[in-house]
Amino acid sequence: MDAFAATRLAAGTAFLVVAAASDFRTRRVRDPLWIGLGTLGLVVLASQLVVESAPWSAWSFAGSAALLFYAVFFGRPLTEEDGFHARPVRIALFLVAGVMWIAPLAVTGAVPATGSTPAMASTPVMIVTSQALYRLRVLHGGADAKGLMAITLLVPTYPNALPFPLLVADPRVDSGLRIVFPFSLVVWVDAAIVSLAIPVGLFIFNALRRDFAIPQAFLGYRARLDALPTHAWLMERITPRGEHVLVLFPKRGENPADDIARLRAAGVDRAWVTPKTPFMVPLLIGFLLAFLVGNLLLAVLGLGR
Repeated sequence: MDAFAATRLAAGTAFLVVAAASDFRTRRVRDPLWIGLGTLGLVVLASQLVVESAPWSAWSFAGSAALLFYAVFFGRPLTEEDGFHARPVRIALFLVAGVMWIAPLAVTGAVPATGSTPAMASTPVMIVTSQALYRLRVLHGGADAKGLMAITLLVPTYPNALPFPLLVADPRVDSGLRIVFPFSLVVWVDAAIVSLAIPVGLFIFNALRRDFAIPQAFLGYRARLDALPTHAWLMERITPRGEHVLVLFPKRGENPADDIARLRAAGVDRAWVTPKTPFMVPLLIGFLLAFLVGNLLLAVLGLGR
């Protein structure tokens, strides 16, 4: 394992341990932690590019990713609850980031096939993809998306961590996979696979309580309305028409007070809730698995060796 890989593994583990502890206690992770991890990642990346005498295209990709990353934390977004707002400075920064990503292709006609440059091209794309996954509710919390973006800057390319990972792709697909399947995406996939243990655990918990309702037994548990868990979303509703309905995937940020009042008025004292699972814990495990074991999806698809 080279010095850059060791530094990234140590730094990522340390920051994610702190994030996991915070997420477990409060279901929140403060932005300064992600800003610090992303900034450290950029410092390590800049050092690596200097050592490798990387071409200007690699620096251009890195600059594009950095602009997109910091835009998440600083400045007001273009889209808010009351609609779209044209913010000239912000739009200009996004345009600069886009130009910095397109420039290597426009000038050379292709991404240089040496060093870390090819994989670096996917780094800004992964920053945008992380934000898109949050908007599409694939990532359920803002910290999940920010964490994935920070990991993208910390480990923008597959690390030289020999003898790890233990699971590697078939050589026939490895080079292309490293570009279209960035390392941070491997972290997220491994974390998602680890997270599959949560529905199984919930079902076992409900089975022991003789609550066999499907599918909600895989997604949550029954809780008393007069002692509703702090870190949980209510899955049951009473509609304005008086219908008692089940919402399998509640929207984040909802205030349950009115729904609790309606349920109590309807004679309900225990309702199904889905826990706000601390994804930072699976993300930490996924980060370690990606480094030391590899892409678990390769094993599932039979592409690993």
